[in-house]
Amino acid sequence: MIKVFIAVAAVLLSGSAAADPAAGTSAEGGLSGFVFLPGTAVLEEGCLRVQGRLNYIDLKNSSATQLVLPLNVTWGLLNGFEIGGEIPFYIDDSEGDRLLGDVTAGCAWLYETARGGSAIVLRGGLRLPTGLEGRDRGSELVLGATTSTTFRLFRLQASASYILNGGRNPFEERLIDYMDFSLGGASYVTEDIQIVCAMDGDTRGDFGLSGSGVLYIFDGVSMFGVLRAGLDGRETFSISAGAAWTGSGL
Repeated sequence: MIKVFIAVAAVLLSGSAAADPAAGTSAEGGLSGFVFLPGTAVLEEGCLRVQGRLNYIDLKNSSATQLVLPLNVTWGLLNGFEIGGEIPFYIDDSEGDRLLGDVTAGCAWLYETARGGSAIVLRGGLRLPTGLEGRDRGSELVLGATTSTTFRLFRLQASASYILNGGRNPFEERLIDYMDFSLGGASYVTEDIQIVCAMDGDTRGDFGLSGSGVLYIFDGVSMFGVLRAGLDGRETFSISAGAAWTGSGL
């Protein structure tokens, strides 16, 4: 699976042009945004983003920890429309020995923009049950929306999704639905450094607060670090660090 991911990325990168689009990062699942805060900055047509991050997760109610390497690719398929996907690899897992987690794929459509920088993005996604039962969520269908606006020096963002979960086999197991949400803001403290604060959760009882910093280096390259405190749910805390490259693809 790693070789397939690298091959796809190499093919897309081989079409790079001289112009470098603005750097950025991707949210969980592979669409544009910050790790725990989906955004409305959809990639332009033909632009490509490749991102990798390392997550250290401490689980509640046990001494178990996880070290996960999610790799994702985002591509601007059309003007105002992007697609993306993510493959997570469990490098170290105290509760299981399966390397591959649930693979996700999704799309985002910039539905509307308004004067002042406000925007609405409609999102859809699929989660495939390629991971470990009990650790990963299994098959899911996701439909949601993200909105954002600018207030003084802050970019405020909010997102909500309806999720239909089918476990390991959606054709045989009972379907369960729930909703998730995120709310937060981002602001530049210098020309090249952006800070992000967010809260996220779902109706199953998961809730957390996160803070992150993004350093925009050069030629579409950015690096970031994230700390999330789990106030409710299965995680005590998580620490993430990663890098992203944004350029011209096909």
